[in-house]
Amino acid sequence: MVRFSNSPCLSTDKRNGTCYTQKQCREKLGREQGACAGGFGVCCVFTIGCGSESKENNTYLSSDSISSKCVYTICKYNPTVTLLRLDFATFDISQPFVCGGSNAEVTCSIYDGPKFGDCVYDVFTVSSPGNPAPPAICGYNTGQHMYVDSSDLCNKITFTLDTEVGFARKWDIKVTQYDEMDDARYLPPPGCLQWFTGSLGKVSNFNYMNTASYHLSSQRYSICWRRERNKCGLCFSIGIFGMSNVPSQVPPPSTTTWTKKAGFSDSICCEKDTPVANCGTSGANDYLEIDNAMERPISAKIYTTGEGNRFCGRWFGISSTGPSYTYSASKAARTICTGVIPFRIRVRFSDGEKLSSSASTLCSTSATARTSDTSDECATFRTYGSRRGTIGFSLVWWQTSCI
Repeated sequence: MVRFSNSPCLSTDKRNGTCYTQKQCREKLGREQGACAGGFGVCCVFTIGCGSESKENNTYLSSDSISSKCVYTICKYNPTVTLLRLDFATFDISQPFVCGGSNAEVTCSIYDGPKFGDCVYDVFTVSSPGNPAPPAICGYNTGQHMYVDSSDLCNKITFTLDTEVGFARKWDIKVTQYDEMDDARYLPPPGCLQWFTGSLGKVSNFNYMNTASYHLSSQRYSICWRRERNKCGLCFSIGIFGMSNVPSQVPPPSTTTWTKKAGFSDSICCEKDTPVANCGTSGANDYLEIDNAMERPISAKIYTTGEGNRFCGRWFGISSTGPSYTYSASKAARTICTGVIPFRIRVRFSDGEKLSSSASTLCSTSATARTSDTSDECATFRTYGSRRGTIGFSLVWWQTSCI
């Protein structure tokens, strides 16, 4: 009798499977995709459709049949499983609610603001009974991923779809289970929805595809990076960056207008519920937070530390002389680094946007910023590309060597 472990294997169609005997694979309703264990086993791949349940590792969720509600149930393949990773090989469902456009001045009602970025047509959710659930998402998320705590009561992965909205929906999601015995080097720190390894890559918000994209509302999560060997810093440069306008005036006692302040200081990029004047109604409630954010001058070997860790508006830069510099393209896109471990970005997108009801100030197409653009978040900063306040972010990241 030949015995072999039910270890992971790579199928003939390049999917992850589990090595089982042919009989076991058929009993478990898997697909035989190649040989393993020296030919004594088969690489068994598990793909389930809407309404199905799986207790197998490396399960694929298929969109072969789409209805108004599609629920997948993922249960632990053994009691020691603690974490699920969802990889979105393909993910494209209806876009969130938006009004207006990126290249035309379109009037939106001021009442549209609270719904802007909401997943009102299609929505993807993941339950984790007994643990915090990840934010709901929609739109285009091909290439994205998320980590979710595994529950003893099983996890429900749900697509709720407005089938009256005509859209060619499709998805292909791989669900990998990790248990407490797995090597910690391959697991994210607690509280990280996304986790990247390696020395170089790109990262963007959910529903980012191109410069015509809109970021989702009500997003609160952390993106983390593993510190690689002999690396001591993590740096970012922008491909795209635009979220919320800063307040028309910096909170008291300052009387300086926003055009003289960069959108990075804690007093400007504020939470919606922060009890500071202007924060609650300014619409400046979307930001990225990077602990001990630093800017590295090209001509210097030292870092220049800014006064804040939050980035919003159209700025991704820190002034070496303090928070005061003018609204200009050359200072709106800089390299920002951090040495704080674990490497992390906190994403904070509020529940909606503050929109203007005037076509002349909404989705401005002027080459430079208008003074009236401070009243809405859809304003465009054309001097440095398409910089709508609703686009979100797409950053290039790399780890730097220890000095």
